[in-house]
Amino acid sequence: MRFPAFALGGVLAIGCNPSVEIDAPDIEVTQPNLQFHSALAGAGAGTSATGFFQISTAKLGAASNPDAGTLKNIERLQITRVVFKADTGISDFSFLDHLTVMGANLGYATQSSPGRPVVQILDYQADPDVLVGAVLDLPLDPPVDMLPLWGYPRLYLTFTATGAPPQVDWSIDVVFSLSLKITQ
Repeated sequence: MRFPAFALGGVLAIGCNPSVEIDAPDIEVTQPNLQFHSALAGAGAGTSATGFFQISTAKLGAASNPDAGTLKNIERLQITRVVFKADTGISDFSFLDHLTVMGANLGYATQSSPGRPVVQILDYQADPDVLVGAVLDLPLDPPVDMLPLWGYPRLYLTFTATGAPPQVDWSIDVVFSLSLKITQ
């Protein structure tokens, strides 16, 4: 038996609210050309370089309306993998001893303030027995929960690379793999 189109229209008109679920386990977000300044001449191992960028969460729907702060429809927002790709000034990541990535909502800070959490996304320690090339692919196990940062208008990401960085300005491309689940 066929269900007439006018009957379906009638059901929708009387207030039937469909349920929507989006489960996207592998979304990639890329930040190309993340800039780092050169190391001073004579600087050796243990020298740090810092790069920054920010994401407007309002453009992604998180803080674009007054009700967004509750994030009631987002069940999961996690970073599952971070991939770094050598860009200008470097050909590989062999100079790197340690790399941290921090996320915050209050400028390029690594300290939290009341109501503004800081989330450590990555704390990578180079293994001297492993050769590192032009791509550094780092799965995060367990994934990093980003929901504590998502209810604010901006997400600031701070990258600190420690080792013997080059004596020229350099840049990398960063790819975040996200896992997202939204229900309504």
